Amino acid sequence: MQFQIETIQELEKKISDSQKITLISHSSPDADTIGAALALGSVLKAFGKEVTLVCPNEIPDFLQWMPNVDSIIIHDVQGHKVNQSIVNADLLFAIDFNAPHRTGNLEKPMLESQAFKVLIDHHLMPDEDYFDLMFSAPQKSSTSELLYEILKSSSFKSLIDYEAALCMFVGIMTDTGSFAYSCNDATLFENTAELIRYGIDVKATHDLVYNSNSIERLQMLGYCLNQKLVVIPEKRTAYMSLTKSELEQFGNAEGLTEGLVNYALSIKGINFAILVYEKSERIKLSFRSKGNFSVNDFARKYFEGGGHFNAAGGKSALNMEQTIQRLNEIIQNL
Repeated sequence: MQFQIETIQELEKKISDSQKITLISHSSPDADTIGAALALGSVLKAFGKEVTLVCPNEIPDFLQWMPNVDSIIIHDVQGHKVNQSIVNADLLFAIDFNAPHRTGNLEKPMLESQAFKVLIDHHLMPDEDYFDLMFSAPQKSSTSELLYEILKSSSFKSLIDYEAALCMFVGIMTDTGSFAYSCNDATLFENTAELIRYGIDVKATHDLVYNSNSIERLQMLGYCLNQKLVVIPEKRTAYMSLTKSELEQFGNAEGLTEGLVNYALSIKGINFAILVYEKSERIKLSFRSKGNFSVNDFARKYFEGGGHFNAAGGKSALNMEQTIQRLNEIIQNL
């Protein structure tokens, strides 16, 4: 991806002129937002800047091995410290989300901040009124890949080390489902190969992410597929739902439902899959699709959400039973 020289130069100047830089990840963090934040944080610290990484809530267990992940401050644990780091920053980076409300409980301090605000993201329809400088590329596989292209187009390329490369690789690997989707682009594989040359052990890294399931997660997966899967063949749709009490049977650890919706999408003949689950007194929904059905449009129209063309999320103010009823009514009218 080609960036205008003036855009890269503006980014470099803002970084050079700033002392306190805060990197923000989105709520319910995944490997892309965490990987990109850790990678950029590593580069900026190597450049001599005071850098703070913050996240609204807990980081999933399957990412706890990542380099320097324990440096990320969690709002649910240290709310005041996170808020202060946002409000007092000279420069804010929004990593892998397109608007302040995507951060949940960090939205208020983000709106209060007077810092210069930079977006690095690959989701559709960014909030152009909020950000001062935007690197928005929905065509990219991941924010981690976009970040790598930004860094290698800048004077910061020499500051990329093994750990930064590893974090970006994990973001790319997970946001493409191990290169199963959002990957129909030769440049993606060229960028990935360049990152691997920093010394990444691909097999070992893949095992750390995908082959380190807890017993509880596998039990939850079996329960959900056996007891909670609903298939609507005439609409080529399948969905699953999990209440808070059901999730608590299996520990309800952060990231417990990660990737679960993809099992419904893997059914032969299914083009639209949904996971409905109860989290923090709210009902949340994950949407996945195949082909030319936009779940981004679906989520925006019906469930106050959005995301990518084939992967999006939403929320419902109704209870679980009412949400499922409404969902079924919508599906029948598709």
